[in-house]
Amino acid sequence: MRMITTDDILRVVEPLVYARRGLGMLVLVLLTAFFGYQAALIKPDAGFEKSIPLQHPYMKVLKQYQSAFGGGNLIKVALIQEEGELYNEEFLDTLRKVTDEVFFIPGVDRSRVSSLFTPDVRYTEVVEGGFAGGNVIPAEYQPNEEMFDLIKTNVGKAGIIGRLVTQDQTGAMVNAELLEFDPITGEKLDYRKVSHQLEEIRKTYETENIKIHIIGFAKVVGDVTDATLEVVGFFLLTLLMTLVLLWFYTGSFKLAVLPLVCSIVAVIWEFGLLRLFGYGLDPFAILVPFLVLSVSVSHGVQYANAWVAEVAHNGRDSFDASLQTFRRLAIPGTTALITDVAGFATIYLIPIDIIREMSLNAAFGVAAIIVTNKVMMPIWLTWIKIGNVEEFKRKQAVRDRFGDGLWRLIAKNTRRTPAIVTLLICSILLGWSIWKYDDLLVGDSQAGVPELRPDSRYNQDSRAIVDNFSIGVDILKVIAETAPEACIRYEQMETIDRFAWEMSNLTDEVQSVISLPQVAKIINAGWNEGSLAWRVLPRNRYVIVQAITPVDTSSGLLNPDCSAMPVLIFTKDHKATTIHTITDAVKAFNEANREAFYEEHPEVTREYCAEKSAKRDQLGRMRMERDNLAALQTAEPNATRAEELEALNTRYGEVEDEFAAMEQFCPVNFALASGNVGVMAATNEVVEAQEIQVVFWVYVVVVTFLWLSFRSISGVLCVVLPLSLVSVMAYAVMAQLGIGLKVATLPVVALAVGIGVDYGIYVYSQLADGVNRGMTLEESFYRTLSQTGKAVVFTGVALGLGVGTWLFSALQFQADMGILLVFMFTANMFGAILVMPALAHFLVTKESAAKTGLTSH
Repeated sequence: MRMITTDDILRVVEPLVYARRGLGMLVLVLLTAFFGYQAALIKPDAGFEKSIPLQHPYMKVLKQYQSAFGGGNLIKVALIQEEGELYNEEFLDTLRKVTDEVFFIPGVDRSRVSSLFTPDVRYTEVVEGGFAGGNVIPAEYQPNEEMFDLIKTNVGKAGIIGRLVTQDQTGAMVNAELLEFDPITGEKLDYRKVSHQLEEIRKTYETENIKIHIIGFAKVVGDVTDATLEVVGFFLLTLLMTLVLLWFYTGSFKLAVLPLVCSIVAVIWEFGLLRLFGYGLDPFAILVPFLVLSVSVSHGVQYANAWVAEVAHNGRDSFDASLQTFRRLAIPGTTALITDVAGFATIYLIPIDIIREMSLNAAFGVAAIIVTNKVMMPIWLTWIKIGNVEEFKRKQAVRDRFGDGLWRLIAKNTRRTPAIVTLLICSILLGWSIWKYDDLLVGDSQAGVPELRPDSRYNQDSRAIVDNFSIGVDILKVIAETAPEACIRYEQMETIDRFAWEMSNLTDEVQSVISLPQVAKIINAGWNEGSLAWRVLPRNRYVIVQAITPVDTSSGLLNPDCSAMPVLIFTKDHKATTIHTITDAVKAFNEANREAFYEEHPEVTREYCAEKSAKRDQLGRMRMERDNLAALQTAEPNATRAEELEALNTRYGEVEDEFAAMEQFCPVNFALASGNVGVMAATNEVVEAQEIQVVFWVYVVVVTFLWLSFRSISGVLCVVLPLSLVSVMAYAVMAQLGIGLKVATLPVVALAVGIGVDYGIYVYSQLADGVNRGMTLEESFYRTLSQTGKAVVFTGVALGLGVGTWLFSALQFQADMGILLVFMFTANMFGAILVMPALAHFLVTKESAAKTGLTSH
């Protein structure tokens, strides 16, 4: 059976592109108008839950206990007075108004708003005959000196200094939690709107004397989204710089405009396809459209460069030059783009929705390039007219002579000695990269929010809160899971207390720890005239009941039946090393506690406890499902849903009875994790687990398509080895610059591989074509550099300079992406024109070159 050749493919494809050019262009213009309309409707689509790995065990724990203890989507609004303590009319009036404003922000879970003015903030004191308590700020609050003194006393009794009140009592905090979806309407939360409402609160109530500091995921999203105009500005600046460089490179304004127009059309198609498939544009995915633009410019420059050569050197007219260019570049270019699409789609393996959206986003964009650059541009080139052809040829000859010496010098890299030197240098770089890889952090490498500049308002607010409150801004909630009524059993409470003590001793990472046993010990001492000697956990059940009773579920330290008790660990920051140290300590304690329990209770088996734990998790999942169904039923009553809810309630009761029947006690399980640090811990673990796997599969796809294209090991190695060196070096650069590997940066290395594939396929296909025609390796590579290679160099330099402007962005993560992309664009360029010829000296033969059929002869 005869193998299909490139000429066979071209015989089918050429008529589709060139036979009815006018009709084809009309269809493309209409499609662009349609996709442009769709793109105009696209909206920012940030989401807290889409940025976290919901299938990770930590996040299952978070969702299971979210209704009882909240999640990680928090807002903190701190009011700090410049002079004097907060106990005055101006400050307290402002705090009350800000509390009300936060309470009524759409999307805020009103049951989880806390400040001095909310009824869940209470004090307890020992009085004659027992305990007394009440709201820290009484319901009958009136601004007078007597009331201010009472509030100050109550604050001291409530033990909230450092948590809701600053350590020096000059400020106070309003805490709130956001819901991802409105429980009544089911509409998704608009984070940008929430951010703007928070900013309005700041503008309305901040004065010379009272400063307001706001942090939270919604505020980060808002600040990043608000910088979109600046991002668009950098995007336009990059386009302008590329246009000027292209004009200089081609000697024709019309030719300079064409690749950029096709690239912009590809981005329009990308946005339109995103909208059609029901997606929005996430603020943290702003680099994807630029990568699409970059890949498109790379292919467009190759086309424009080859068309110019056909007109200037071979004397062809516009149509014939376009047709010949199509025959030479359509197959290798399309192969490179299909490889890119498959590679980008591989990133979908990462089970985090925002990364999956970036994967689809990039795949849509590159798929659009196949149409815009391999159909639209060839048609358009047939209509380009050169005014003074002879003058155009003369200018091209001058440009060719200008770079001729450089190309001849680089072509010598195909000789043995330069090739060996080049590969030795590559070996040194590889060794350095592998050595630096150990320093690569998974997660954040700095305090504050790394997406924003260290001096941004948000990070200043974050530092102000850390400096004035002992709890800091980062919290890890570890859920102590045990049997119902465990909070009145000494053995279980002592285990939780011991765990809290060990966590508090991680002094380099942990700022403070709060747990139910700690509070119970304070209350127990209160029952005994406040004596420190009584600040212990009572062994008597009835005394423990006395110590626990004043603690309400609204404290967030226990659920209604005492089967789950969070230990709140306030961390000093959310650096990757901090999170890793704490989670490792939690896991180590959990394992040691289990071992000790089974040694002391040989009658209890691991299998029994595993089954009991599975029942508990099943109940948790059923509770979530029941709550979701109940919310939907409340919003839109439905008979079918009512039956489902009734059946679920019945089944829930059965499982609950089965769980209750398992009366043997099992070791307390310290389940990771909730809180914003719990979310970061889960994300970091997924990124760390998937990082090598994703890059591996990207390369599997790349190698597979290269093999199908070249049918030779030499062709695959000549493209992949420089590409993989650049990928490894990119990790080393991240480690050197302190850029952490996280959701925003993980896709960059994989996505930027696309540019390297394009460079490699274009250069190698021309190199192999020359060798197959009987040229020496050096002659063939010189010819390749004179044609395809110079376009690669131009693209690398132009894109590198364009992305270099990102270094001046107000967004830190855009500046970091700029550094990485400048490196990837330029390093891949050097890999294609310096490393590839050195490898070719040892790998490429006329026999291997003859197998490469990407160009038409």
